[in-house]
Amino acid sequence: MKIWNSILKARQEISKSPKSSVVTIGNFDGVHRGHQIILQRTIANARRLGGLAIALTFSNHTESLLGEAPLLLNQPLIRRELLAGQGLDALLEVEFSENFAGLEPDIFFRTWLIEGLNCKAIVIGHDFRFGSTGRGDYELLAQMATEKGIILEKIDPIVAAGQIISSSKIRQLLAEGRLELANQMLGYNFLIEGEVIEGEQLGRKLGYPTANLRLPSEYLLPCYGVYLVRLFVNDQYYFGIANVGIKPTFGKYRPLVEIYLFEVELDLYHKILRVEFLRFIRPENRFAGPEALRAQIARDVETAQGLLKELMESESK
Repeated sequence: MKIWNSILKARQEISKSPKSSVVTIGNFDGVHRGHQIILQRTIANARRLGGLAIALTFSNHTESLLGEAPLLLNQPLIRRELLAGQGLDALLEVEFSENFAGLEPDIFFRTWLIEGLNCKAIVIGHDFRFGSTGRGDYELLAQMATEKGIILEKIDPIVAAGQIISSSKIRQLLAEGRLELANQMLGYNFLIEGEVIEGEQLGRKLGYPTANLRLPSEYLLPCYGVYLVRLFVNDQYYFGIANVGIKPTFGKYRPLVEIYLFEVELDLYHKILRVEFLRFIRPENRFAGPEALRAQIARDVETAQGLLKELMESESK
């Protein structure tokens, strides 16, 4: 998948070949099952028309200018990998700036989609809006597309457990500790990535050495608590438990992810780890002291290993 960071670069690349494009547009935070249907239809139309399948998205969430920016589900590298995994030919990832947000719908349609991307078909979600103050709706886009002979396809909402799949709904589920339904809506297990930082060795003193990750504040962490996780490092993976929270027993208040691996101890300092959240075990609690916490961690490990066994058995069927 090619990645372009400006419409000029995209236009230059596209002009080198006779190919047109099929374009979809959105934040795509989470690249969830609803997004995946949109992307699959974009790719299918591109293959049918002999064009490029392109997603136009933003390096910052549109609500960072239009409203209150949400905590993001995906870090940039993870989102790009998820988008590439769908089979796109190119990603046009630009800043959602005041100038971009202020474009009139007809100007955006002409300069970005027609002149910039040589667009012959567009695929959008059911709630898509475009142009200054969101004045561009489906009806206006359909009118413009018809005038230019462009195919327009709108995808109906996708439902899971009786609820419409959306990035905001997934954020809510993760905040409530409803990890399994969030993962069902995502279509994959929620994951984060970060560098292991120096800790205070509190876990080691309890007999459970941990690798500690801290994410930038703009990215979402799931509900504070303990999880069964799979950790990826150097093309290998390991299972363990992760505590997401502020370590209230020790009076710490900056959110941290602490990972303890089952039956293996690795030197992970300053390595980049990817953590996949498989099951929610319990909320974060404050304990009377280190001994009470040590006993609870032992119970958490036992619970997590039982859940892992069930998970492995269900996947083998």
